[in-house]
Amino acid sequence: MKTFYIDHSIVAHEPSWQGVNQVIGSGKIRLALSVWNLVEIGSAADEAQRERRLVFLEGLCPLWLVERRAIQRQEVERFLWQHKFSITPRDLIVITSSLSVVDSFFTGSKTRIGLTARQFIRETDFSSLRPLKQLAPDALRTLQSADRKTLKRMEKQMFEAWIAPSIPDRGPDGRAFTVTEKAELLAFCWLHKKQFLAECRCLAVEDALGTVRTSNAMRNPSDSDGPDLQHAAVGLAYCDIFYSRDGYQAQCAAAAFAALKALQLGTVCATPAAFLAAATSADYQA
Repeated sequence: MKTFYIDHSIVAHEPSWQGVNQVIGSGKIRLALSVWNLVEIGSAADEAQRERRLVFLEGLCPLWLVERRAIQRQEVERFLWQHKFSITPRDLIVITSSLSVVDSFFTGSKTRIGLTARQFIRETDFSSLRPLKQLAPDALRTLQSADRKTLKRMEKQMFEAWIAPSIPDRGPDGRAFTVTEKAELLAFCWLHKKQFLAECRCLAVEDALGTVRTSNAMRNPSDSDGPDLQHAAVGLAYCDIFYSRDGYQAQCAAAAFAALKALQLGTVCATPAAFLAAATSADYQA
C-alpha cells in the first residue's frame, strides 16, 4: 500500500487535519510517522494542545518509520554485503506497524514490547534533546561559510566522517571487523560513491537536502533545521508523498526531489490541494 508522511507543520495546523482524515478514509494510502513526530508533540509545553495532537494521530492508526540513522546503517550494510562481499543482504526494515520494532533499533534487548505513542512520549526526557538541536544549525553555518574550493578539497574527509558511524561492526559471518578492515570498507564506499548514493536512498536525500540548505550563505539556520532534516530524510526517501506546510522545508524537499529524479522520491506537497491531488493520483507523479 502507498504511504504518505506529514511534517509536524501539518500536525500543528488543525485545519489541515480534515484533509488528512479524508485521504485516510479512502483506504488506499496509509500514514507513516516517525518518532520525530512524537518528539515534536512531546516537546510542547501546552498539555491540552499535546493531547489533541496525540489523539488525532492515534485515530489515524499510523504505520511507523524506523529512525534515520538506523535506516542509514542498514543501507550501508546492504551495499557492502552485496557489492563488497557478493552475498545477499538482509531485508531493509523501514516501515513497520509496530512502534516496538522502531524502538528495537535504539534499545536492542531492552525493547519495550507493545510500545505505544503515549508511552514513548511519557518515557522520553525531552529536555535532554534540546541541546542537540543546536548541533545542526552550528554545522550548517560552518558549511555555509566555506567556499566551494575548500568544500571540494575536503569532500573525501567529510564523506568519511559522515559515513563512518554507519559502517558495520561485524561481517556477514558475525566476526568483528578490525579498525583496518572498517577503514577499508569506508574507502570502498568512497571509491563507489555514485553507486553508493544511488542505492542508499536515505543517505542520498540527506546529502541533497544538506546541499540545498547550505547553498544560501545569508540564511541563518534555526534550531528547527535538525528536526526538519530528520523528518524529510526518511519521509521523502521512502514514502510516496511528503506533505509539509513549512514553505522553506517544502522548497528544500522539492529541490532534493529534482536533484535525485532517478530515485523517484516521494511527491512533495505544500498545500492541501496538492496533497489531495497526489493522494488520489493513480501514479503519484510530481
